[in-house]
Amino acid sequence: MEMSVFDEFRSLVARVDADIDLAEGCALICEAAGHDGARTVVADQLQALDTMVSGSSVVEIVRSLRDDLGFSGDSHSYDDPQNSLLHLVIERRKGLPILLAVVVHELCRRRGVPMRVIGMPGHVLVSDAGSPATYVDPFHSSVPMTASGAQGLYETMTGLSNFAPSHLEPIGSRAVLWRILNNLASRYRRSGEVSNLRWVMKLRTSFPDAGPEIEREFARLMGSTN
Repeated sequence: MEMSVFDEFRSLVARVDADIDLAEGCALICEAAGHDGARTVVADQLQALDTMVSGSSVVEIVRSLRDDLGFSGDSHSYDDPQNSLLHLVIERRKGLPILLAVVVHELCRRRGVPMRVIGMPGHVLVSDAGSPATYVDPFHSSVPMTASGAQGLYETMTGLSNFAPSHLEPIGSRAVLWRILNNLASRYRRSGEVSNLRWVMKLRTSFPDAGPEIEREFARLMGSTN
């Protein structure tokens, strides 16, 4: 029997983190949102991007995406769900920080370039695997930063002075997918789009460590259909 998108997503996020295909996970989110065939679309888009983007380092790849192809963050309609759906981010060449990080991740992976997704609170950067690491913010700029520069960005964006070195720790593919869904869930809660919140929460229940609160919220949402 053919597996549903939700079953396939559950199987994907149950893997060891290193074996989770991030592009596939993002494309499954797109399909759960109603965009049939997104896995094929995303694969074709990434293959085409790989032929257009130049660079053999994280900084060079981000610079080519931004300067040559016009990728950037969508600060004007930040909350738009399109900014969280990978195939639309690639098509429109703009999106949320974490989706731009996914694009960089996939291009680096294809080229064998070591990179990390950095999950700061409220924002996402990319970095190389150097020691010390070099950080880049694909949403705003292609200018490389030191850890001190990343701290300054965090403090400027948040107005807080609680920066900790742990804010620059890399996150794995499972955490990236969780944060993408968390962004969508927050958006749909604010807008009251219950039908969209249902499919997002159904995907969130797929995570091995989702927790009882996620299960309860999904149950409440499904109960409201009766």
